[in-house]
Amino acid sequence: MRGSIFMTEKVIQKKNRTRLKTGFSAEHIGLGVLAVLMELGSSVFSAAPASAALAAGLSGSASLCVMIGGIFGAMLKGFPACFAGVGAVGIVMAARLVPDLGRPRLGIAVRAGGAVMGVFFSRVSEVSNASEMLSVLVAAISSGVFAVCTAVLFPPSQKTRRSEWADDGSPRRAFALCIVCAGAFMCLGALNYSYINIGRTLMSFVILAVSAQAGAARGALIAVPALCGLCLSSAGSEIGAGAGVAAVCAMASLALEKKGKAVRAAGFVFMCAAGMLVAESEDGFRLIAESAAAGVLFAVLPFEKIRAPETGFSDKGIASMIGARLNFAADAIAGIGSGISAAAEVLDRKYSSNISDVADRAADRVCRSCPNSMVCWGRKYETFHGEFNRLAAVLRAGGELGEFSLSPDVAEECVDRAGVIRAVKTEYERFISAMSDERRVRELRRIYTDQLIGVRDILRDMGNLSTRVLSETRDFHAEERAEKILKNNGVEHPQAFVMRDRNNRLRFEAYGESEPRVTREYLGGLLSNAVGCDIELPEISGSDERYRITASQRTRLCAKVGAYQLCKGENRVCGDCYECFTGADGAFYVVLSDGMGTGSRARVDSTMACTVMAKLLKSGVTLSAALETVNTVLMVKSADESYASLDICRIDLNSGECAVYKAGASTTYIKSDEKLIRAALSSPPAGTGGRMTVPAQKFFVKKGDVILMMTDGASPDERWLSRELSRPDDPCELSKRVAKAARTAANGREDDISVIAVVVGK
Repeated sequence: MRGSIFMTEKVIQKKNRTRLKTGFSAEHIGLGVLAVLMELGSSVFSAAPASAALAAGLSGSASLCVMIGGIFGAMLKGFPACFAGVGAVGIVMAARLVPDLGRPRLGIAVRAGGAVMGVFFSRVSEVSNASEMLSVLVAAISSGVFAVCTAVLFPPSQKTRRSEWADDGSPRRAFALCIVCAGAFMCLGALNYSYINIGRTLMSFVILAVSAQAGAARGALIAVPALCGLCLSSAGSEIGAGAGVAAVCAMASLALEKKGKAVRAAGFVFMCAAGMLVAESEDGFRLIAESAAAGVLFAVLPFEKIRAPETGFSDKGIASMIGARLNFAADAIAGIGSGISAAAEVLDRKYSSNISDVADRAADRVCRSCPNSMVCWGRKYETFHGEFNRLAAVLRAGGELGEFSLSPDVAEECVDRAGVIRAVKTEYERFISAMSDERRVRELRRIYTDQLIGVRDILRDMGNLSTRVLSETRDFHAEERAEKILKNNGVEHPQAFVMRDRNNRLRFEAYGESEPRVTREYLGGLLSNAVGCDIELPEISGSDERYRITASQRTRLCAKVGAYQLCKGENRVCGDCYECFTGADGAFYVVLSDGMGTGSRARVDSTMACTVMAKLLKSGVTLSAALETVNTVLMVKSADESYASLDICRIDLNSGECAVYKAGASTTYIKSDEKLIRAALSSPPAGTGGRMTVPAQKFFVKKGDVILMMTDGASPDERWLSRELSRPDDPCELSKRVAKAARTAANGREDDISVIAVVVGK
């Protein structure tokens, strides 16, 4: 199932890339046109940022298109006026060659520095006095701020998610959007001609389009900074009043939105004309022409269709669909189990064997060919029928049948007494065999239905996990860096996912077709640089076909683990097994299992229980579903009984919450604040059959607390143990000291001993 979900995600992303690729050309052309207009509107001593600042804030092919547009716009100014714009773009292009070393903030700083240097050094040659130098400095600083805001608004990690800012209401993105709008329209407002102002016309069109697509709030978010930018431009005194009227009328025309685009465009033109007539402005005719041009563009351009493919094929929709399908499949699996149980109950009532059938079949077997059958089963039916039932009951009670087991009345009439005894014995043996087969079928049926229930729980867990992913945000840029690192270190066809939950904690997950060729410590350091924060030691799991690498952001607490094992007698193999790992939920787990018996036989059971439990918890399966699966696996492992205790300690190293789960396990001791806490609530071990209900004992731990887990072969004195746990010591030495002390106890020599010490630190 995990592999199919992975392939589905891969196909989804491939389709997303294909769809977005068709929309990028239009977006890049628009950015190029915007760069041309910004370059034409900027001047040497203007405080407005140039197209070089926009190119510095963007990345990839979008930045390249802006650079080309900026150079073209500068060339339209002629010689030598074009040198400033071309030089600024060249400096920004050179700054883009500086590596960011996998740190997003450093990359933004480099871009801002490139924008500042590009604008400053390209214009400083024209400075002749202090006021002009001040203008150049303001323009350079404005360009740097503009580049930073553009990088925040369109980060590289989301370069393939066009118009994502329209779905993000964070204050930082909104502030960046305001700065970018104000800076862009400061340049566009300078394009003031006799019959039209380019900045005012584009402002009207943008407000109409954004408010139609994203609502009045987003339209106002664009209108206010755009209007401020126009008023701060070199033509602000001439176009300020008209720009205010156009912005108000564009927002007011939302009242006609339900009538269609054409009606709203016409209403906008009418409102602008009415507003300018009331104001008696000399700029009225030009504003009417601009509003008409903006209205025609709004009515004609199918801009709403450009965004439709992305919103119709989103990651959230796919995650919801996968979650719904998994939950539906879980219900179907549960229905199969219920149907099997119901059908088996009906068939058992109708066709199950009965002890009375033994007498009937034996009588039919021996008396059918007897010449006296009509006499025996005619006049003396009750006597002979009761005699056959009595003989079957004797066998059922554990008795023996011989030649003289028949009653005198029946023996006097029966001509084949030995045949009667032989027939009853034969049919009773068949009855016993049938009953044994029925018990085996019932047991297999119960195991199978338990397996179906376990599969149902796993599918529901996966469905709920897909739903929880909706609340997490992905860092696509970090994913690209992580995939490159994994590929360079031996992972074939890697696919990485870097997500942050609601608490802004990072979680890393990656899949590949081969195992990394480097150590976990070295790989963890590389991935920490890739994702931009310190992560825990990566967990690597999987098989020859697919591997999984998971890690979480470094936690507030840490856990140091020490373990020590002693074998019983002359055994060379300990029958206990333990594993320590980080689960898919980011919590730290310690699993200790004690197999039935000692030595190699017990080791097989405990190893299987530990291994299966660890694999399931690492893959994201909940603890309850994992326990059910382990219970079923031990039951079907072999024909004889296979029991194994499970002692599980789960520690959330962020909140400090600790939960202890016990299935046939020994007592766990927690030393906290000079108090010794006992966790002894337990349930039957795994492999006993039936539904497993394992209660949890929860408490909170902090730095300096010690958790001691042990198998039932160790039972130390609690007073001595409390003193030992109060001594600051290495967990390895502590577990060794406790295990050897337990060996000297009366029962310590009769069983394997395992002791695990967990010391909580920071």
